[in-house]
Amino acid sequence: MNVKQTRGEILDQLNRLLTLSHDAEKGYKEAAENAKDNELKSLFLAQSRQRAEFALSLDREIRALGGEPDNGTSIAADLHRAWINIKSTFASDDDKATVEECHRGDQEALENYNAVLQETDLVASTRELLLQQKQSIDTANATMARLALVV
Repeated sequence: MNVKQTRGEILDQLNRLLTLSHDAEKGYKEAAENAKDNELKSLFLAQSRQRAEFALSLDREIRALGGEPDNGTSIAADLHRAWINIKSTFASDDDKATVEECHRGDQEALENYNAVLQETDLVASTRELLLQQKQSIDTANATMARLALVV
């Protein structure tokens, strides 16, 4: 395993997670707009707001480390895979398919967080921030997995 240690490498990894947070925020917002069930709408909106908060925290962390945050979503980048299929899911007008797609997006996010945590030499405060965000995503992922079984 090649640990990313330079300031530039660390900032690149944090910007990757920032972009992923923007993608998830927009994906969950779109899921809320297309959900038929009001409880699902509320859940998706809460997740969208949480991911927006994650993005703000990551933005602050990147600035604190002397970097310049990327503020967009990924259109063609690998991270966009996490939410790219959500539009086709909505075409089916199926809340279950939307929940499954959100679950898949959260799994992708967890893989990215795990990779950054394992492959990047982070200061303790940054590591703690990422661990907290990862735990929240893991909780959301478990919720989506349970909902996919009952919706």
